Amino acid sequence: MIAAFAFGLGVLAAPRPAYALFDSGAIVAAIGALQGAMDSVIKATSSALNSSLGLINGSLGSGFTQLSNYMKAQVGAQEQISDANNLVQARLARDVRNAEQRDNHAVNRQDCLNLEGGQAAVVAARNGGDVAAALDKGKDLRAQAHKGTPAWEGAGQAAQAANNNHFSLYCSDAEADAGVCSLANEDQRDADQNVGSLLSTPVYTDKTAITRANDYATTLIQPFAPAALRGSNLTSIEGQAALPGRRSYNAAISLAQHVGDDIVGWHANTVTLSTAQKAEATREGIRNTDVGSEYEATELEINRKYSGTDWQADLQAMPSPKSVLIQIAMLDSQRNWLLWQQYKLDQQRALMEADRLAIEAEHRLRPVSPMPVPTTTLQ
Repeated sequence: MIAAFAFGLGVLAAPRPAYALFDSGAIVAAIGALQGAMDSVIKATSSALNSSLGLINGSLGSGFTQLSNYMKAQVGAQEQISDANNLVQARLARDVRNAEQRDNHAVNRQDCLNLEGGQAAVVAARNGGDVAAALDKGKDLRAQAHKGTPAWEGAGQAAQAANNNHFSLYCSDAEADAGVCSLANEDQRDADQNVGSLLSTPVYTDKTAITRANDYATTLIQPFAPAALRGSNLTSIEGQAALPGRRSYNAAISLAQHVGDDIVGWHANTVTLSTAQKAEATREGIRNTDVGSEYEATELEINRKYSGTDWQADLQAMPSPKSVLIQIAMLDSQRNWLLWQQYKLDQQRALMEADRLAIEAEHRLRPVSPMPVPTTTLQ
C-alpha cells in the first residue's frame, strides 16, 4: 500500500508537457457539443430547404402545367378563330360572287330603253328608205319624160305644169296681185322655194308638210323636165346624136333627186316613237307626237343620253361594270349605225363628184375638132 501511494504521488508530482496548460477533455466535449448543434441546425435547414424546394417544385410544376394548358387553349382558340374567319371569308366571297352573277344576269332598265330606241330608229330608216324609193320612181319618170308626164307633150307643157303646181299651193303676194292665183296662207307662200320646208322640222307631221318638202327639192334640182325625144326627133340623125347626152342628163338628175328624196325620207313620219323618246321630246319642248321620223328618233335617242337626267341617274346607279360596259357598247353601236348612214351619203357624194368630173372632161373636149366620121364601106 505504501508503494502504491508513493507511485501515485510520484505520478502526480511528475513534470507535465509544456502544452498541457488546459484541460483537453472539456475542449473536446465543447467541440463535440458544437458539432452536434451544427449538425442539428444543418439538418433543420436542410429539411426546411428540402421542404421549400419541394413546395417550389410542386408549385412550379402546377404553374408550368397551367401555362401549358393555357398555351394549348390559346392555340386551340386561335385555330377556332382562324377556322371561323376562313368560314366567314368563304361565305363572304360566295355572297359577293353570287351578287356579281346576279348583277351580270340582271337586265338594266336602260338596256330595254336603248333597244326600243334603236328599233324605232331602224324601223324608221327602213320606212324612210321606202318613201325615198317611191319618190325616186315618180321623179325619174317625170325627168325622163315618160308617157303621161307633162314633158312627154313638150317643154312648154312641163313648165306650165310646174307653174300650175306652184300657183295652186304656194301663191305669193306678187302673183296674187297679178291675178294669176289666189294668195296662199302664210306658211305656204313660196314654201317650195324655202329650205325650211325641207330641213327645219325634224318630222313632217302630215302629207302637206311632205308635199312642201318634196316640192322644194324638186324646185331646187329640176323645176321642170326637158321635152321628150320622140317621133322624128328621136329617129333623126340629130335626135340620135342627142340621145347619149340626154341619158347622161337623166342619170345625173336621178342622182341629185335621190339625195333630196333621201332627206325627205329621213324626215317623213314613218315610225312610232318609244316612251323614252316621247319624254325627251317633251323635255326639249318639241310637240309630242306618237309618230316620228328617222331623223327625230335618232336625234331624240342621242339627246336623251347626252342631256337626259333619267339615263344619267340610271348610269350612276348601275351595280356592276358589266352594266356600264353594255351602255358603252350600245353607244358604239349607235355610233356605228350613224357612221353607216354617213357612209351611204358619202357614196352619193362620190357619185356627184364623179359626175362633176365627167362634165368638166366634156367641157375640155368641146374645143377639140371633131374626128371624121368613118364610112361604112369597107376598103
